[in-house]
Amino acid sequence: MRSAGALAAVMALLASVLVTAGPAQAATPLPGGKANWVVSVGYLDLATKNNYRNWARLGYYAFQTDGTVTTNYWTWNQRDQVKRVNAMTANCGGNVPTCPIRTVDGFAGDPMGGYQGTFAYTADGRLAVTWTRTASGTPLGQPVTEYWNVTTGLANGRAARITSPTFYGAYGNDVTIPAPGAFSAHANFGVGYGSNASLGRESRATMAQLVNDPRYNAEPYQGAYVVAKASSSVPATRTGIVGREGTGGAWHFGAASNPWKLCAGSPCMGWLQPNTSCSSTDKDRVRYIGEIGGGRRNTEEYWCKSLAQGRPCYAYNSHPRPMLQVIDDAGEFQGWVGVEAFTHVSTTTGLPDSSWVEGYWGIFDMVSATLQPELPS
Repeated sequence: MRSAGALAAVMALLASVLVTAGPAQAATPLPGGKANWVVSVGYLDLATKNNYRNWARLGYYAFQTDGTVTTNYWTWNQRDQVKRVNAMTANCGGNVPTCPIRTVDGFAGDPMGGYQGTFAYTADGRLAVTWTRTASGTPLGQPVTEYWNVTTGLANGRAARITSPTFYGAYGNDVTIPAPGAFSAHANFGVGYGSNASLGRESRATMAQLVNDPRYNAEPYQGAYVVAKASSSVPATRTGIVGREGTGGAWHFGAASNPWKLCAGSPCMGWLQPNTSCSSTDKDRVRYIGEIGGGRRNTEEYWCKSLAQGRPCYAYNSHPRPMLQVIDDAGEFQGWVGVEAFTHVSTTTGLPDSSWVEGYWGIFDMVSATLQPELPS
């Protein structure tokens, strides 16, 4: 039998634990109630201000109710002169050229980097994400905070969105770059979508589903594309512009008159888009989308058919766009977020030629109608 003195000692220890432990810490609400996000973020600015040092980053944000967040991402910088690389062959048949589908070098491999951090909410309801460590746990010399606007209740509550200030607005206009600190000290534009669906490959919609599944093949996926590029419409004193254009269009994957065609030997699809802004003598634009790597990854490439000059394929200055699929809580595909990392190459050597002014660096979303915001005209 335990002695009275021993019992008293145990009771004293328990009392000490109860006093020092304090109340349980309240859980931090997930952004929009969603844990898993696909996010595109970057720094885009007038060439005269940043000396062609635009960069874009595409990756995953994973939030926990203990107030922590992690990201793994792929990233590209204009000054690195990143290359296009073949990802697969599009043998779709019909009028779609059989050509390599190219993506940006590195996107087929493992994520290029990552961060660990914390998140909280500001008094005005913005999401504050603060990165404090690298993916391996090494402290950052200077923590970096991103302030996101959060939109909840999308797709009947099955998805949520985060955006940087001024990401959305009228198409075809200059974009107001947020003031320093309004979004982040290291980036100025971003967009992302979250749900509680897995970020793994098992959640990714296949190309066959996008073409054949009636939930997806009649949906026009559209969105905003914020881009730093050369423009002939701006004053001669400026050599670049940050503009806002539209992504996608009125087309959809299963259009009866001109549907996208599935590739025979690769997980991809292709389309010959008519009546575009390409050459006045040949307005067809060649478009491809393919599955690549693991997780939610897809890659898009498009180019004007006239640039091939009679050859089947165009091997130079196409538009390569790494993308991540937006999947809602019910496991349904809702579109993409993505980046463009367009390095200009010589049509003689096929290698980057340091023609900085001819680059396209941007971030975008291309999503279903249920996720699209009401935009000013």
